[in-house]
Amino acid sequence: MNITENVVMLEVVGSFGTIYPTLVWDESRIVLIDTGFPGQIASLTEAIAKAGIQAKDITDIILTHQDMDHIGCVLDMLGLSPSAQIWAHEREAPYLDGRETPVKLAALQKNYASLPTDGKAWCDQMQTGYANRRIQKIQTLADGDILPVCGGIEVVYTLGHTPGHICLFLQKSKVMVCGDAANITDGKLTGANPQHTYDMELAAQSFAKIVAWDMCGVITYHGGYWENT
Repeated sequence: MNITENVVMLEVVGSFGTIYPTLVWDESRIVLIDTGFPGQIASLTEAIAKAGIQAKDITDIILTHQDMDHIGCVLDMLGLSPSAQIWAHEREAPYLDGRETPVKLAALQKNYASLPTDGKAWCDQMQTGYANRRIQKIQTLADGDILPVCGGIEVVYTLGHTPGHICLFLQKSKVMVCGDAANITDGKLTGANPQHTYDMELAAQSFAKIVAWDMCGVITYHGGYWENT
């Protein structure tokens, strides 16, 4: 879906539903925000191609947070575009490069003995998945940073869903790319999903921060586009 002339909300369909990474570009840089589930590289690159862009030309990948459905194809993308720069919040970087255990995996490991058989299998699968997708050479971001590309991409620190979750405010189009900090329910913009959120109190504060922003619309990763009318 074309949001503006240089902002496209990609639609990647999979077994867990449709997700919506974002593609934004200018004359010299092409930025991909989030990369889908593991195994979705073909669908992701097809969606990128439909926007008139080749995956090999991606210059920057910004990760809103550590969850597997957002980082799943980062290494695949680097295989296609080896010089692409990876960006993430400074608090999120240790989870991405392996210095810290991702928060949802850590919660499962803590209760491993009491998990049902399928729960243990899921935990084991997550552990292997993260071990095989450690991301090195991450450029770190902080709240208020502005990347001087694509008309300005402002970092909005929205902790709660994970400790280092960020949204990206596209200054030229006044669109907020929200990752999992916001969802759409019955046509209304709503906050993070409690079932998958690290700290709901902090997430609620972050959602209040988002809705106070002067913006034209919001791209949510699992809900699509919400227009601020």
